[in-house]
Amino acid sequence: MKKCRNNCIFCFIEQLPINLRDTLYIKDDDYLESFKYGNFITLTNLSSRDIENILKYSLSPLYVSFHSESPNIREILYGNKNTGKAADILKIFNDNNINVHIQIVLCPKINDGENLIRNLDFLNNNFKNILSVGIVPVGITSYNKNPLLLRFDKNSSKELIETVNNYNQKNKYKKNVFLSDEFYIMAGTSFPEYKAYGDFVQIENGIGLSRNFVSESESFLKVISKNIKVKESEMNGTAFEASTKYNIKTIENRSKNILILTSEYFYETMNTQVEKIKRYILEETLNLNLNLKVNYIKNYFFGGNVKVFGLLTHHDFLRWHDHLIAEIKQEFCEYDKIVMPNIIFNNDGLTLDNKIEKDFLDIYRNIKFIDPDGKSFLKEIFDL
Repeated sequence: MKKCRNNCIFCFIEQLPINLRDTLYIKDDDYLESFKYGNFITLTNLSSRDIENILKYSLSPLYVSFHSESPNIREILYGNKNTGKAADILKIFNDNNINVHIQIVLCPKINDGENLIRNLDFLNNNFKNILSVGIVPVGITSYNKNPLLLRFDKNSSKELIETVNNYNQKNKYKKNVFLSDEFYIMAGTSFPEYKAYGDFVQIENGIGLSRNFVSESESFLKVISKNIKVKESEMNGTAFEASTKYNIKTIENRSKNILILTSEYFYETMNTQVEKIKRYILEETLNLNLNLKVNYIKNYFFGGNVKVFGLLTHHDFLRWHDHLIAEIKQEFCEYDKIVMPNIIFNNDGLTLDNKIEKDFLDIYRNIKFIDPDGKSFLKEIFDL
């Protein structure tokens, strides 16, 4: 694996606590990982041989971090004086039909504002192979020691949203600049419409993930509503079934308490979706007796402005559990089921603090880990 040669001031790996598993400290910058898995690379360590291989085997699209067109700002951000060749390599890719998805990690007072506009113009005016530009906020953990790194807040997020909206409006034939969900959440504004995200090409980068979840869950609610019917022979309210493949299992003589755990960033969105589910149950007069509650887990492990679910740990879950008992005076046994996304586990089934699913189930056996999409969520809630 090709290693990163930069010393980026916002590098998340440099902001990790000590004593994690060794693989978490590897800073890869490998073009094969970019092609296969969508990892963002900087192009700063590519050799002539690497470029030849990319062109020879048409490794497209690639995912590239290009945080600024300004050499001075690039030197600050990357901690490397030799990043200029990245633009030259983008031109080679452009001339040889290698498509690229761009990521910009935006740092307040460094590469935002006018520099961001210049960067967007540089990318869109010089390269026809740029498929998308995703802008994400700098992640700052409590272990960060660089005073140059500042957080986005409500006002700065609103200003950025307006800036990008205006930019896309002026470039209406190439609306390829997208903001990550965090900006809309921090600004307290609605997410763009579903169609605004196109093919959701950077959803793995947290761009459109929330809108996709909302749209999926609302669409699936309509599917359920369209296909549910009451059996004429069982009008006592104890059974309902779908006229097609969906089957809702109703609960007899008792309510079913479900706790939905989410992140700080997604808390309000999840609450809104749960309220829609409650209204749906009432409107369809379903005798489900579901008691749905939403709670979020705070990230103590990293701290700072890290508030997404995928970076939560078993440690955070324990802190939340202790708070539940000590402060809220509420026990797990009050819930029939606890639902939470499975994205805290990597492909090896490990959390960032090296725990596995069993470590969670040892605390409460009725935890259900689900895929982070609207359909999976509703299927678990309705026992489909």
